[in-house]
Amino acid sequence: MSRATLSLALVGTAAAVVSARPAYVALLPNGNKVPGVEALGHVNPSGGGANNDFGLDFASAGKSWTKEFCEKDSDGDGQTNGQELGDPCCEWVESSNAVVKWTDGVSHPGNATSKSDPSLWADISCGSSSGSASNSTVTISTTASPSTGSATSTGSTTDAANAAASASAASASSSAASAITPAMYSAVGVLAAVAAFFM
Repeated sequence: MSRATLSLALVGTAAAVVSARPAYVALLPNGNKVPGVEALGHVNPSGGGANNDFGLDFASAGKSWTKEFCEKDSDGDGQTNGQELGDPCCEWVESSNAVVKWTDGVSHPGNATSKSDPSLWADISCGSSSGSASNSTVTISTTASPSTGSATSTGSTTDAANAAASASAASASSSAASAITPAMYSAVGVLAAVAAFFM
């Protein structure tokens, strides 16, 4: 009986722990793009254990990307959480505007030794927004990033259709990954628990 109880506990724990990470990743701009980091809110970059300051601030923000949380510098490195995650204007909204300014060159907002290249947002002018994509204007000049070798193009964005199409594609991609990953890890957890039961 104790083996069965242990096995059920292992399965339940594996499913709960592994399912949480993809859900939180989808709640942050570029949440899955920081190199070498699977859990932005934890001291251990692989997840589990104590939360870092970014994770504590995320919890304080109701586990959502708010303007205040975006503008905060959780790790005290002089860059806002938004600058580090590709949302310097704090416009990213998971369900309606899941568009970031860049995906390469993001840094860890919970680690003060990890910083983004300031040239990524140097020529971005954050305008006022009334909540509608058609009312916001962002001007971006061509700027090469020495650390990533990437460049942004010159242009002005006021087209709500382009923003909506990009948001839809980003949301679909993020949702698919969030749905598949926990199922795979949960299946592995079940197999491990069954194997442990018979050992």
